[in-house]
Order: sequence, then C-alpha cells, then structure tokens
Amino acid sequence: AQEYGVDGYTTPQVMAFALELYEAGILTDQDMPGFPSDNEERFFWLLEKIVRREGIGDVLADGVYWAARKIGKGAEAYDHNTIKKHEQIPIKLGVLNPIYYIMWATGEKINITQIEGQIPQAPFLTKEEKEEFVKDWIQVPKEEFKEFVLNWEPRTLPYYPTIEAACELVEWQETMHYIDDATGICAGLSSFPIKPPYHIHNLPSLISFAAGMDIDEAGLWQIANRNRTLIRAINVRRGMRRKDERPPEDHWKK
Repeated sequence: AQEYGVDGYTTPQVMAFALELYEAGILTDQDMPGFPSDNEERFFWLLEKIVRREGIGDVLADGVYWAARKIGKGAEAYDHNTIKKHEQIPIKLGVLNPIYYIMWATGEKINITQIEGQIPQAPFLTKEEKEEFVKDWIQVPKEEFKEFVLNWEPRTLPYYPTIEAACELVEWQETMHYIDDATGICAGLSSFPIKPPYHIHNLPSLISFAAGMDIDEAGLWQIANRNRTLIRAINVRRGMRRKDERPPEDHWKK
C-alpha cells in the first residue's frame, strides 16, 4: 500500500469489503474477471485494480461507503466500519466507551487517530498507581482532569466518566491535535502520547519565540477552536450531516 501511496488503514478495509461481497455472491466472476482463487493473491489483485482504477477497482477506489451504494444489491449491509462516509480503524470495542464514542462521532478530522491521545485508556488498579501517575501529570489543561484518573475504577464504563467530563476530555485531546497541525509539530511529541514533552502550558511560549506572536494558553486554545469550527463548516458544506456521525450498529460488541 505504501509503494502505491494509498492509506494503510482504509485500503485493506476496501479490499476486505470486496472479498465479503464476492463470497456473498453480490460481486461475481463477471464483475471481477480473472479474480484469483488464492486468498493472498486476491488482495494483491484487488490492490492493483484499485490503484489503477480498472474494472471493479474504479468503483472500490471511492471507498467502502460510496462503493456499497454504487454496487447495490444489498452491499450496504456489508459497510461495517465507516463513520462520516470514511473507513475507521478496524476495532470493535468490548464495551461502550463514552470518550471513544464522542471522538468517533464528532471528530471533524474524520479518523480517530487524529483525535485521541493524552489520557490512559484503562483505569489503574490501585490507589498508589493512580497517585503516582497524576503526581507529574503536568500536561493537563485543568487540575480537575486528574480527578478523572484518581476516581476511575475498573468496570465502570459506560457510566464513568460523566457526560460533561467525557466531553471536556475529548475537547482537550482534539484541540492538541489541531495545535500540532497548525504548528507542524509531530503528534508523537505533543498530542498523541501520554505525558508528552510539548503541551498546552509550554507551547504558547515556544510559538511566541518562534513566530514573534504574543500568545498565551487561552489565545492558543481559541485559535485551535477556530480551526476546528472552520473544518466543521467545510464538512457541512460538502454535505456531512448528523446521520453521518453515527457509528455502525455493531461498532461495540454485545
């Protein structure tokens, strides 16, 4: 996929989608003449067709959402993993997670890898571990965020954190990604990992020294929010609606 310059997350999903349709009889040998019988060869065959937009590859190259609607014949039922008409990371969470639900459903940058980061994905098991973690967690924009970790107990999802806390935690994560995009800073040094070297408290000074701008934390946060609002407006203008933000019905395992 990298040699052809196609995305390593979405392209395999499109190919797997085509294979599912073939096995279900929705796509046939007539649609895919010369389709190999060997499973591994099938993926290479599909990749070639997609990147060259030849035959069925011309339809699949538009992505799962649009391909399903062009193919028809029930193909839409095999669209398991798109949100906002875009393929997401192929992961099925074992329990409803409010934080991830909000990230998947409301993120303007479409893919969760450009939204998440900064917070633990599971609670610490002991009080000592929690206190040790928050002791030097200087990256949080608000001290109250430390309470999220200190009070988080195992098997409390989806009832913890509160809706308000979940929204604030997601806003923090997404805002940091927008700051990285605007400054050109690698997400691996700021928005994505836990306890990164660059964060909301030291980035304003760094930007001020580099760009000659007189900017503080509130000003930087406002710029990031304006960028997000602009991207939202672009998405809406291109036709995105609330119904497109709903995760697939089987996104969380029952």
